[in-house]
Amino acid sequence: MNLHIGGFCVIFTAPNIAPDNMKKIYALLSLLTLVFAAQAQTGFDIGVSGTFNSTWIYTQNNYGTLAPFQNPVIRTSEMDYLPTWGGNGGITLGYNFNRFVGLKVELQYSTAGQKYEDNFEGPAIIPEDTFGSPSERVNVKRQIKLSYFQIPVLVKVMTKKGRVAKFFAAIGPQFGFRTFAQENVQVADFEYVYSPTANFKTNEKFRTFDMGIALQLGTDIYCTDHLYVEVGLNVYQGLTDINGKKLQDLGWYSQNDVEYHRSYNARFGLMVGLHYIIGRGREDY
Repeated sequence: MNLHIGGFCVIFTAPNIAPDNMKKIYALLSLLTLVFAAQAQTGFDIGVSGTFNSTWIYTQNNYGTLAPFQNPVIRTSEMDYLPTWGGNGGITLGYNFNRFVGLKVELQYSTAGQKYEDNFEGPAIIPEDTFGSPSERVNVKRQIKLSYFQIPVLVKVMTKKGRVAKFFAAIGPQFGFRTFAQENVQVADFEYVYSPTANFKTNEKFRTFDMGIALQLGTDIYCTDHLYVEVGLNVYQGLTDINGKKLQDLGWYSQNDVEYHRSYNARFGLMVGLHYIIGRGREDY
């Protein structure tokens, strides 16, 4: 995919994205290209950025993960959350309308997901064997891996003063297009697949589109009039359910719930970026 902005051509390879989502991406990028191209000769900047994230998925639905256990209460239980790490990185396009307000758009590849682990009273019956007893616990691990092509569109507000450094806050919608999804479950260290989900396609288990609110708080540190480093906190809260239709209808909910509860992506992490201001460069304040 080639993106032309103000005489510059940004080239990147499109990841594995569903055709319908590719149409949405092209339409959104075309609109953003027109906006930036109209203003590129004044306050335009381009850069690269990345974030190391703590990632989360909530609320938790187990979808048959604990089906091997004979106790009906355990079968519909939640598992403990484990720390799960991910990241995102890509190019950043920006335009400052004046010294205090600007627009920031990122084209990012992001990894997300969640790890769970817990120990439950047996017995648990899987094809390999029967494990545990009412007095002996069985270990269960579950991991969900997701990746997205993400486009945050943020309004950026900067502090009035600062020759070397300026504080900023940026907030706006983020659009995510899933490129990969995988779920792995282990019962007593054996791989386990709940039989009703064995033939589910990836798109039936996890939705291909995710949308939410992105927030960034940080500092722009100027090395020269044209080059600055960005350091800050990067936060995202999903607003759309990540679970596919078939999982929603499966009937395995958490904590003995009697109705379905949506699951959302969330993350926060440390962001670092390097940006170059095109044209007149930074103005004195």
